[in-house]
Amino acid sequence: MILMDLWMNNLLTVCIDANVYISAIAFGGKPSKIIEFALARKFHLVVSVAILTEVKRNLIKKLDFTEEDVDALLKIVLEVSSVYQPTGMVKFIEHKADNLVLETALMANADVLVTGDKKDLLPLKIFNGVVIESPSAFLDRLEKLGIL
Repeated sequence: MILMDLWMNNLLTVCIDANVYISAIAFGGKPSKIIEFALARKFHLVVSVAILTEVKRNLIKKLDFTEEDVDALLKIVLEVSSVYQPTGMVKFIEHKADNLVLETALMANADVLVTGDKKDLLPLKIFNGVVIESPSAFLDRLEKLGIL
């Protein structure tokens, strides 16, 4: 298993889509566990300004968070992340924001992209070597790898 070999040699590199952060913050559950593991550095977290901007926009506009509270949350994420700046070169699917997420994962050479996007991203399953899976499937993977 390729991911098992990667884990044995080093940490998985993981890109988390904005919808997972938003679900974690707003509702808890499995997305929240993933963020907790990221903050505990159980895997190498990669983000982009585009992903964090989407998180911020949605938390403020849709969930009535204050800008100060969101900035404090994102600061914690940034402390444990490598940050990438996608350029918009990936144009694989119609939704621009999803292309930026794919590009972030590719730029970081991510092993896994975790998303709740059932319409555009999850159906891809794998994109240029990046495994795309739901929070549930990702937690199962971490358990099988002995990370949990």
